Order: sequence, then structure tokens, then C-alpha cells
Amino acid sequence: MESQVSAADSHAARVLLHHRGPVSVVTLNRPERRNALSRQMVYDLIEALVEADGHDRTAAIVLTGAGSAFCSGDDLSEAAGTDAETFDETIEGLQRVTRVLLTSGKPSVAAINGAAMGGGLELTLACDLRVAGRDAVFACPEVAWGLVCTNGASVLLPSMIGHGRARDMLLTGRTYDATWALAAGLVTEVLPGDQVLDRAIALGAELAGRAQAVNLTRRLISDGSHEDLLRALEREAITVGEARRTDVAEANLREFAARRARREARP
Repeated sequence: MESQVSAADSHAARVLLHHRGPVSVVTLNRPERRNALSRQMVYDLIEALVEADGHDRTAAIVLTGAGSAFCSGDDLSEAAGTDAETFDETIEGLQRVTRVLLTSGKPSVAAINGAAMGGGLELTLACDLRVAGRDAVFACPEVAWGLVCTNGASVLLPSMIGHGRARDMLLTGRTYDATWALAAGLVTEVLPGDQVLDRAIALGAELAGRAQAVNLTRRLISDGSHEDLLRALEREAITVGEARRTDVAEANLREFAARRARREARP
């Protein structure tokens, strides 16, 4: 059975939800923008994840992206056209996505096809397992725009790949390939791109078959770091709000939006 969570800003649903046996698959569906997260998409994603979490027959959740990218991050063109208060509300929504994934009663697997950048990478960090395609790339480019990470990356990323690698990702904004991500421990498997979703669903079904023990173990793993993560989310929300209000970030976002507008205006 397949159900859709409609987006208010488009005739097409920007977040899709369908069920494959015990696994609910949530798909970011804005391939023409590499699944960049608009404000409405964030709210639709929350709705889809909450629905999947409450679905009686669902025992695991897979998060993926339509087209050639998992998620290229926040929609910076939209961010450039909003005031600081609206930006803060969007960040609050993004952090709620992270909280929903981390506190869900169902384990989650990220099926990473193509780019996972910025907020897109942060979504994968909130999942229990991450499977990537060979063409996947990863980056935390926020510093290039005068911004900072927002969804618990300051705690989640170091816990997965170590403080040294995490600092390198967060401070330089460099892009890394799937081979590096596997060696660093950022992802658990790397496969041909056309096998990623099926493998993630199979992993979800495997976890679903051991639901009770899996969820008890998830709780053991997360309980020790829960307070640190909550504090990190609060710090990140405050800090990114401060960064967004600087002249540097304002100029960078406007330039990004202008470049995109010029590209889209080309015949």
C-alpha cells in the first residue's frame, strides 16, 4: 500500500510514504532540486515520519531520496528570501525531524543515493544505519555560506567518525566520497547505486525481525548521549540563528539565490 504526504508548495507530493512489508519507505521527492529541503518539505517529512512511526505494521523505517541525490541540504534560495524569524522556524522544524528519528520506536536506515550534503547529511546521522551508493558524496558545507551545522551534527558526527575527522568535515566543508565514508565509519556498506534502496529495505526487514531486542539495544546506545544531544541541538539552533543574522551569511545566501536564478533563466 502506498500513501502520499502532499506538499503545499507544489502540485506533486514532495515527500512520499509507502509500505513494503514491515518497512516504511520515506522518500524525499524533489529531484529537480536534488531534494533540497524547502520549509514545507520539512513539515511534510515530519508528518511522514510520524505516520510511519505510528503505523501498526511498520517495524523499521527507510529514508531515501528520489533521483540522483539523497538530499543536497537546506534550500538556500528559499532561505535567502526569508526573514530571520522564519529561518529560525525552519531550523526548529529540521531539528524536529532529527528528534523524531532518534526517538522513534522503529529503527531507521538511510539509503544514500548520490549527494548527502549539509542538512541532508545531518538527516542520515539521525538514522541507525547508513547504506551508500558508490557515487554518494558527503559534505558539511555550511561554513562556506557563513552558517553552522544545525541538526545535532556537532555531537552525532564525532561519535561516528571521531573528533579529528568530524572537525575536518565541519570546519573545511570539503566533499568526501563513499570510499572515504566507509573507511571513516560514516556508512556501513557501499553498493552499486541501483542496489542501495533494496539493500536498505532488506536491512530494515532484518531489524524488524528482531524488533524487541533491537529497540532495547537502541535505547541502551542512545540513553548515555541523550542529554548531550539535546544540549547540542539547543546550542546549534542559537548559533545558526546568530550566524544567519550576519552580513556575511546574508550576502552569501543572496549570491547563491542570484546564481541559481541566472541558471534557471538560461534557455
